[in-house]
Amino acid sequence: MGVVLKLILVLGRTINFFLKFWWMIFSKAERKSVPPSKDDLLLMSATKLAELIRKKKVSSEDVVRAYINRIKEVNPLINAVVQDRFEDALKDAKGITDYLRTTSLTEEELQKIKPLLGVPVTIKESCMLSGMSLAVGVVSRRGIKAENDGEAVARLKMAGAIPLLVSNTPELTTGFYCFNNITGKTCNPYDLSRNSGGSSGGEGALIGSGSSLVGIGSDLAGSIRFPAFCCGIFGHKPSPRVIPIRGHFPSPSDKKLHDYLSIGPLTRYAEDLKLTMTVLCGKQSIELRLNDKVDLSKLRVYYMQEAPVSIISPPVQDEIKNSILESVNYLEKTSGSKVIHKCAFEEDFREIFDISSSLMTNMDLQGYPDLLKGQSHNYYLEFLKALFGQSEVTSQYINFRLQMGLKNIISDKKHFEMNDEIKRKIALELRDDGVLLYPTFHKIAPKHEAVMFELLGSVYMMPFNTLGLPATNVPCGLTSEGLPIGLQVIAAPNQDRLCLAVAEELEKCFGGWIPQKN
Repeated sequence: MGVVLKLILVLGRTINFFLKFWWMIFSKAERKSVPPSKDDLLLMSATKLAELIRKKKVSSEDVVRAYINRIKEVNPLINAVVQDRFEDALKDAKGITDYLRTTSLTEEELQKIKPLLGVPVTIKESCMLSGMSLAVGVVSRRGIKAENDGEAVARLKMAGAIPLLVSNTPELTTGFYCFNNITGKTCNPYDLSRNSGGSSGGEGALIGSGSSLVGIGSDLAGSIRFPAFCCGIFGHKPSPRVIPIRGHFPSPSDKKLHDYLSIGPLTRYAEDLKLTMTVLCGKQSIELRLNDKVDLSKLRVYYMQEAPVSIISPPVQDEIKNSILESVNYLEKTSGSKVIHKCAFEEDFREIFDISSSLMTNMDLQGYPDLLKGQSHNYYLEFLKALFGQSEVTSQYINFRLQMGLKNIISDKKHFEMNDEIKRKIALELRDDGVLLYPTFHKIAPKHEAVMFELLGSVYMMPFNTLGLPATNVPCGLTSEGLPIGLQVIAAPNQDRLCLAVAEELEKCFGGWIPQKN
């Protein structure tokens, strides 16, 4: 890794140290969270609700109305909604009630062709929902709307799902801090003074607050897993190319993006990951064997409690490390899984962040909007202006452009070969019956502005994008402060079913998503 990038990362770590010190001394405000839900309809999985709707025991209208009411209750607190389509969603739900009254299809046939019939879902703004905002946090794009559905959204609709809204994301999805100059910042439902994570932070906050069941986001360096971690829910970054990214904005023309960027589900309940993945993957769900039962007694479990020690590797919070050990012991004792105490590829992780950073900065950004193009502004001056709210663009976006400008400093062609070799080694070790348990992030959800300086946290997520490995964030309960923690389950390429199966099992261990308390 280039010296310049290391200095930037170390500087971010230093700033975080002083910010934490500042908050310890001066932040005495009582922690506030969203109120708990009081409607039992909001405490059922999408899988269960879809079944009840098909059986006509619950109407889609009642479910959609319950979620709309919950969103109206909590959004003034979390600020996750960019634009809603509540009236149209209620019309869609009524149409489903009428459809069920007249259709000759059996429940089994409905389950097969429309497995999400009548279930409300939410969509990250960048994933294109026809007629809804597609500004993606860019002031100069305010008012622009999607003309069509993205492929992933279209598949959800075909399966009978009812989109309620598009949710907040950082400007052009560039970063972990869910903030932009149109919608503002999205708050963590467990602690409003903390961020929901990025870039699928609107989805994380909505689902974590119990105001959405299923959402779709996109992940280039942890943008599904980090919000899922911060907000105490499940989030799956699929293997590359199993879900089409057509209709995602922005979308650079570089073909490598299809290997790094994934669209995937965020859910409150583990069983809904499989259901949603089956819908989003279409015919490929058969090749991925998503609905095949996984025998956990034949599973091999590898684990690492933190990344190999280096100047850029942030230490992992003890509660997160303990949750990994607890998971390993649970899988061994309850499921009979075989625990492997030493990863053959562990030493490769010492270099993998350098490699993934190099590959990411090597991407051709043609087709990716340059929000300062044609302006005489210096990026560094504009960054300072943005920090004080005096720029039309955000400091996080400028930071992204500055990092991508380091291409000639940290990019190294040999890193492509090294990445392929490590991917081959991990795939050979995990095969079709092994998973790796690994931190999603090194500490609890950061305070709002502090997220911008948490670049080091991507050491735990970004490498699995460049390696092309599926990864699932699994919530592992709450800390003594009442804030979510979690871990990643990682498998070999196209072994997503193993991640999902382990997520379901660990939900039994930790209780999965935990509702907010009064």
